[in-house]
Order: sequence, then structure tokens, then C-alpha cells
Amino acid sequence: MPLSTRPLPPPRPNIGDIVCNGGSLNVQYNPGITFSKNTVRLAANGEMGVCRSQNHPKISGGTVRVESALTGACPGPVGPDYAKVTINWNDGSRTVIHQSTFRGDAQSFSLEGGSIADGTFADGTARANGRTTSNLIEFGAGCVTGGLTSYAATIDQFAVGDS
Repeated sequence: MPLSTRPLPPPRPNIGDIVCNGGSLNVQYNPGITFSKNTVRLAANGEMGVCRSQNHPKISGGTVRVESALTGACPGPVGPDYAKVTINWNDGSRTVIHQSTFRGDAQSFSLEGGSIADGTFADGTARANGRTTSNLIEFGAGCVTGGLTSYAATIDQFAVGDS
């Protein structure tokens, strides 16, 4: 059987990667999440924590914004659904991740995959995870009294790029 004569695609350039640890995220839902399954708008803002990158040594941190429309109910899960993630790095560069999958519940959240079309880490992907730091009693009370509209979380790890 003959081997294919199609040329191999050109090698992808090494865009490098960056890993950030120890950040924070403030999550807002509108309307608030209740015990009935509903579609809500998520807007989350935070700090990336301490970041390290061999290919981009000037980047040591940044801010992050996550936006999505998700379906969920108390106490979770919320999502999974696609989110747009925008990171403004401390060196003035920006990374926009489209269609990253967000999932969350009363204890944790995660972001996985997506695509970076341009800017720093173009052609890469992302993954992140963290834990809810808001008091679970307050979390539950929000669900009962008209809907959970916000909570705080850590960003345990946020990785962007080749990884």
C-alpha cells in the first residue's frame, strides 16, 4: 500500500506557555441563580496571581475577565457552556480565548480549552481551576433569598499557551 504523498503541514511555532498560581476571581450572575434551572449571564473579574513563562519572562501577572451565558441551578452545576476569557497581562499584551468551556458548582470552577486567535499565545489553548472561597452558608442563603448573584473564588492554576 503506497504512503500518502500529501505534504505534512508546516510545524507549528513554539508559542510557549504561561502558568499562573494563586489568583482570585469575583463571580457575578445576572439574574441570580435559584433552585430552578435557568439561563444566567456570568461576568467574572480577577487577578491572575504569580505567573511564569520561559518564552515571555516579562509577564508576571495580569487581570482576567470571563463572560458567558450559562444554564444552572443552586447549588450547581452551572454550565458547562462556552465562555470568552480576556487576559490583560502586566506587560501590556492581551490574550483573548474564545469558546473555553466553563463549569462551576458551590465548591469549584474550571475552564478548559478554547482557541486563541491572535495576540500573545495565538493558536494556543487554556485551562484553569479554582475553589469557592465564599462562605457556603452565605452561598446557600443567596440561593434561597432571591438568587445567588455573586461569590468569590481562588484561581488555583491558570495555564495558557501550548500546554
